[in-house]
Amino acid sequence: MTEALFAILLASTLMLLAGMLFIREAGRRKRNLAGIQRLNEVLSRQSDRLVAPPQEAPSVWTPDFLDRLLQRAGLQSTRRMYFSLAAPALPLVLFAELFLGFVYALTVLLVVYPVLVWLFLRFRAERFRDQLVDQLPSFLESISRILSVGCGLELAFRNATEECEDPLQSICRQVVLRTQAGQSIEDALSQIAEIYGIKELGFVASVFHLGMRYGGNAHAVLERLSTTMRERLRSQQELKAMTAETRASAWILSALPVVVAAMTMISNPGYLLGMWTDPTGRKLLLVAFALQIIGMLLLFRMARLRS
Repeated sequence: MTEALFAILLASTLMLLAGMLFIREAGRRKRNLAGIQRLNEVLSRQSDRLVAPPQEAPSVWTPDFLDRLLQRAGLQSTRRMYFSLAAPALPLVLFAELFLGFVYALTVLLVVYPVLVWLFLRFRAERFRDQLVDQLPSFLESISRILSVGCGLELAFRNATEECEDPLQSICRQVVLRTQAGQSIEDALSQIAEIYGIKELGFVASVFHLGMRYGGNAHAVLERLSTTMRERLRSQQELKAMTAETRASAWILSALPVVVAAMTMISNPGYLLGMWTDPTGRKLLLVAFALQIIGMLLLFRMARLRS
């Protein structure tokens, strides 16, 4: 009874804090929403074929850090997307409530599921970034070829955007939309690089900045930058192949306790359920679960350092 009361008070406090944060963010987002809609209307009237149709306006009730994480994962911060991310929480909470109890169901809702969503978005963001960086050398070579025939930097960027593919094309179209709204190409590219957390785009923006402000042979600089990126990607692939054994060991050692526990539940469910009903056994299982999580974090951290 005491645990349930404490859990209810904790949940109420967290919900109150979350509501205050959402209201604060909503007030700021509403002030900017009208300007975003007007900008989309202006850009949609332009006849340039590079202009993409205006995307759905972002939700006014979501915090910026979550919108930024969705953007870095290549996802749109719309209500439909947030509903898709939140929908799987219901069966997990019901399962925890049915077999474990109210306190553990609340823990799954407030701690476990948000961590899982965060890990999923981080994984998507890393994949999105890797795909984009893999396309950058070819994109820079395309810009360099167009510059060699006498075109300007901004025109070369637009023409190269037509030739590339997603996800890089969607990023470059955002840069083009910003330049059509009056922003310089180097500033637009720097802002996009900051939003998506891709430092390679920041390097390209620095090259554009030097070329636009101080002049020089941007064609040769882009070629050397493209060659450097290709060599860096090749080195990363070689290092990834060399550390494949370490990463495989991390996966095997992390999955082994989970597989053993699953096989035990299938073959003899009364063994673990009996431990769970016993107070001492429940503490041992919780300690084992915490040690499993810590061990997985350490193993993947070591594998990441090696790779």
